[in-house]
Amino acid sequence: MFKLPYVELVTGIKAAKLKELIGQGILTAEDRDGVTYISPASIESYLTAEGRFVPDVFRTNSIKVLIVDDEQNMLNSLKRLFQRFPQITVNIASNAFEMGHSLKAVVPDIIILDYSMPGMNGLEILKNLNEEGYLDKVHVIVYTARLPDEIEPVLAEFKNVQVLAKSADFKELLLRLEKMLNKARESI
Repeated sequence: MFKLPYVELVTGIKAAKLKELIGQGILTAEDRDGVTYISPASIESYLTAEGRFVPDVFRTNSIKVLIVDDEQNMLNSLKRLFQRFPQITVNIASNAFEMGHSLKAVVPDIIILDYSMPGMNGLEILKNLNEEGYLDKVHVIVYTARLPDEIEPVLAEFKNVQVLAKSADFKELLLRLEKMLNKARESI
């Protein structure tokens, strides 16, 4: 689901027109806490029917991944890894503040979250995500240099969260991502 202002920004369609299309039932949307979220499938259908360009982010087969890590080398490595796959759209954030800005624009399917970061650590971020209802729809892979056995008991209370050691190879990360997406699609 995409926030209405983001859809306006990316498509160039004014908010008033988007609201009109929602009112006519052409676009599927839901309101949460005073914010209108629009279904990517309905945006894709509308743009296709109008013969307009469909940005990759609105394609329903697109997987939106947000990587949050304070280590620039890790951000760059993971971004390069995921950019090899055309169906994956990647956003990055180096801290909780940047992550918050990213979430205001696009709600990802998967968040890859470093556990140990200055400011807010992974546990504090997960608590905020849970309080704001993101963990009902977003899956999180806590990608950490710590041992998973140390972290898993701490994170057991959270829905849709898994832990993976950074010492694991990227193939394992991709397998986890695929399993999470399949599980998410089964629950729809």
